[in-house]
Order: sequence, then C-alpha cells, then structure tokens
Amino acid sequence: MNQPDSPLHAQEALFPPYYTPYYAQFRGQTFVIQAEDEAVETTLSMRSVLEGIQDLLRHGIRVVLVFGKPARFLEELQTQYGARRHPETNRLVIPETALGPLAEQRQLIGQALASLSETIGMAATVLPVWVVRAERRVGHQSTGVITGLDLGAIRQVLDRGELAILGFGGQTDRGQFLHIPSVGLAADLAVALQAQKLLLLAQTDGIWLPHHRGGQQQLSFADLEELLCLLTRHRPDGSPLVTPELVPKVHAAIRAVAGGVPQVHIVSYSRLLEEVLTRTGVGTMIERLQSHYVEYARPEDLDEIQRLHTEALRYTTSRGTPFVKPLERAELERLLPWTLLLTHRGVLIGKLHGQEVPGVPEALCIGGFVVGEDHQDSQQGQLLLSEALERFRQRGYQHLVAITASPRAKRAFERVGGHVPQNLTPWQTELLTEARRRYQPEEQDDVQLYSF
Repeated sequence: MNQPDSPLHAQEALFPPYYTPYYAQFRGQTFVIQAEDEAVETTLSMRSVLEGIQDLLRHGIRVVLVFGKPARFLEELQTQYGARRHPETNRLVIPETALGPLAEQRQLIGQALASLSETIGMAATVLPVWVVRAERRVGHQSTGVITGLDLGAIRQVLDRGELAILGFGGQTDRGQFLHIPSVGLAADLAVALQAQKLLLLAQTDGIWLPHHRGGQQQLSFADLEELLCLLTRHRPDGSPLVTPELVPKVHAAIRAVAGGVPQVHIVSYSRLLEEVLTRTGVGTMIERLQSHYVEYARPEDLDEIQRLHTEALRYTTSRGTPFVKPLERAELERLLPWTLLLTHRGVLIGKLHGQEVPGVPEALCIGGFVVGEDHQDSQQGQLLLSEALERFRQRGYQHLVAITASPRAKRAFERVGGHVPQNLTPWQTELLTEARRRYQPEEQDDVQLYSF
C-alpha cells in the first residue's frame, strides 16, 4: 500500500531569500505605497519602510510613497483642535486652526524621510505640496478634494530612478494649503499613473473577519463586488464588519480597482517586501474581478508542481521531518489525473492530490496539500480544499480522508468540516499507521487522520 502524504498548509520557516525572481515580473512597473500611523511614527518604522522600497528600486520598480499622519499627531488633531470624522463620508474634518500645525507636520515628516533616504543611500525627492491641486469640500471645513495632479513632476522623479515622496495635503489655485487624506491621494495617484499595485500599509496585516467556527480569519483576497458587500455587513453585536480604521483603506481600494489598478494590497508595513517576493503575497489583495482558479493538473504543469512540492519540504517538525511526504517526479506525474491546482493570474500557488485506497471502493486519501508561503489559516487553502472535496465527490468518492502532523493544516481541515473520528475503521487505521512510520516515535501522536 502506498504511504499517504502528510498535507501542508503553512510557512513553517523564516522568510526564504530565494524568491527574488518574483521581482522580474514587476520591472518597469509603478507601485504606489501609502504609509501612515505607526509606519511614520518613529525613525525605526520609517526606515523599515524605506529599506523595503529601496529593494524595489534596485530591481527596476518605480515607486511613489505617499505619507500620512502619525497616530499621535492624529490624536492631537482630535483632542486639541477638534478634528472629527464626518458621519457620512468618514473623512477627517479639519478646522481652519489646525492647518498651520498640519502643514508643519507634513514638512517635518518629509524632511525625516528625505534624511533617512540619504542615510541608507537611496535617491529620493520630496515633491512640493502644489503637485496636488485641491479645493474645499462643502461641509468638511479645511479638508479638500483633489482637482488635479501634476503627473509630469512626479514622472520626472520616477524617470530618474528615484523614490518620489508625496505627503498628505494639497494646494488651492490661490496657494492655500488644505488637508487631503493620504489614503485617498494614493488611490487617485495609482489610477492616474496607471500603477500596477497600490499598497496600503496598515496596523494589521490585512482585513480579518470572524470565522463561523470561532476566532478570526484573514481575508486573503476579494474582488470588487465582494469588497462592496463587505462594507454593508455587521458583526453579531451590530458593529460594522470592517473596523473603522480600515474603512478609509477599503474605500481607497474600491476607488483604485474601479479606476483600473490591477491589484490593491492592504498589508502591515513590516511585511511590505513579502507582498512582492512570495508566491501568494501577504495581507489582503483586492482585484476588480476574480482571478483565482482551481483546475485539474495537465502534463505541462508537472515542472511547477514539482517546484512547489520541493519548496514545501523545507517546512518540518522540530525533529526535521517534512510535513509533506517527499515524492519523486515520476510519482507526481502518476498522480496528475487526481491532482488539483490553485492558480492566481497563471501562477501556481497551491496543489493537492488524491490517492485511491486499495480494496476500499469510493475511498480517497488527500495528500500533497501545499499552499504557497505566508497564507497559513487563510482563504487560499480553504478555497483549494473546498473545491477539491466537491470535485472528488462528483467523481464518486464518498469517503474522503487526509493525514497530517501540521497544526496549520489541521486548522485548515477543520475549517472545511474535517474532523478526527473517534473510532477509526480498519482501512483508516492502516492508513494512519503507515503514515506515522515516516515520523520519529515521539512525533507519531501528532499525526492525525481527518475525515470529511
């Protein structure tokens, strides 16, 4: 009897350095990155963001950084100057008396970013406030709306291979400074510059939602329609599903993808580079239309399947046993008719296969379960598993099981209805016994069989 695989759905190791080839697909493209709150609060956090951007520039990616207000200064605007959120638009309403301190804060942050860029050896230009033309918005005091952008001035900086830095705020035709929120400015810039990505750096790593089985689950991806629906949903206690601090970023994401930006990412500032360097990305990705697909493997997919399977072997138990069973290329090829692939924009980001159980009609053991790094406990694995279970059942397999020692894979199985049977059947016992032989004796109790 063939030994069942131990599925994997996790990054069980540190961020791998060899994902640099993913840079190549973005060479020559423009990224707009928006940073506020903690990301511009301290020298350490600002430097972290700038060092990530420096890596992008080194690989030929054009970058505009739009900075917002530090969290402590925002609190000061509210307590000392009476700034407040508009009840309908959720935009920050800025009183006239706060414009002076606001302009001064913008200048200080711009100077700090310029100085830090010089310190790390990165060419950068802080663009003047008049690059953003604005006018007052009725009912919002000194908060304005954008009426124009000097794209020529921005592109000159980008064409020199430098980081273009732009701060919150804009200027009227009469030369008066107005408050323009950085998140909306970043969205408009991304659309106007036809950027490939808009990255909105947040306090949390994307959008997290309550899961029906308890706890929180990261929203790994959503299309425009899903995101619009998300804004109308509420938690059991009546509070909005999307937290207030993320609402402006969700609005900006909607504006950007509706305006033609291919991808918007809401991600923690500390994981900026992982968004570009990993197969699945991190945080929450928003696109206009769905671009994740689950399909059966084809012979021409074998190279990518082997590559993803080999990558997964790096993730091991504390004793060094890979969570996913090593398989030779010939075995992966034999399993192609039972292999399902999860792809995003043509890139393979997840896979699994089924193996028939000899002597047990309608029984299938799911193995080789691998989802690209950085999306443990996310929609990626749930999407692949749910679709695979449905496809295998359509093929007549009524008894579906999977075996794993990975805590994250176990959570993934439970999220799609998998459970550990109290009493195993003889064939389930045999499968589990065979699977445990690959592990050290002290690890074998961690290996469990899940039934779906």
